[in-house]
Amino acid sequence: MIEGWSTLAPLLGHIHTHLDGDLRLATLARRAGLTPFQLHRLFVAGLHETPKAAVTRLRLARCAFRMAIEDASLLTIALDAGFKNPETFTRAFQRHYGRTPTAYRRWLAAQRGTWRNERLSDPVRATPGFALSTSKLVSLKAMHLACVRHVGPYEAVPQAIFDELEAWANARRQPGPFIWMGIGHDAPGAVPHEQLRFDAAIVVPGPFQAQGRVQHRFLPGGDVSLTTHAGSFDTLPQAYEALLPQVLAMRGVQLVGLPAMEFYHGTPVNTALAINRTDIALPVRRLAAGG
Repeated sequence: MIEGWSTLAPLLGHIHTHLDGDLRLATLARRAGLTPFQLHRLFVAGLHETPKAAVTRLRLARCAFRMAIEDASLLTIALDAGFKNPETFTRAFQRHYGRTPTAYRRWLAAQRGTWRNERLSDPVRATPGFALSTSKLVSLKAMHLACVRHVGPYEAVPQAIFDELEAWANARRQPGPFIWMGIGHDAPGAVPHEQLRFDAAIVVPGPFQAQGRVQHRFLPGGDVSLTTHAGSFDTLPQAYEALLPQVLAMRGVQLVGLPAMEFYHGTPVNTALAINRTDIALPVRRLAAGG
């Protein structure tokens, strides 16, 4: 078990859901009932990054996601993610993404134009072949996951990583039936396709030491929009394009970022099937009355 996980897990959940709040080391340490030194040591030992690095990374990921889906000003996006001023945001963003926020937004626009042109010339993609439910607000529990990572285009996720994960779970006699998931950590168009990160995952009872390519990850609970997709996995990119407007139109909530979580109802997962039921969950934030 990861050292100090009973302390780290709820704290990570708090960080994910309060990125616009006070997440300084001293504040987090008080919340955890530790000294700043103790908390810093726990983060580095268990997560291989400092609390400050983790908070900054998550804040930047939220900003990049909002820049991909919203027309809000860069100042609004930065302040909503917890950055105190535009200068700090710009410096941190350029270090992490290699572009200033303004240049990143121009790059996004160019990526969208290229992607739209490719889609218009592709008659197969132009035929949806899927169905979507209405989106509803639900609250997910926090979960421990066993994951195998794929880096590259989401459309190229291989069946083999699901098979590898199933073999690992069977060898460990993990209790079933398995809850299968896919987790997309990056927004296509915001991140180059060859750098997109996807985790094939199953829910497990608790943390464990990594074994080969099978890693433990903690998924904080929280509010999400949940939309059911019926169709082949090949139609998921078009499904996301169709469901984003209906999630953005939901009353009383605001779409806040990634990861995009997919719950697969096939057991085992079979990427070749023509019809699959996939529940797509996107993190949202409840707005105050009148917000």
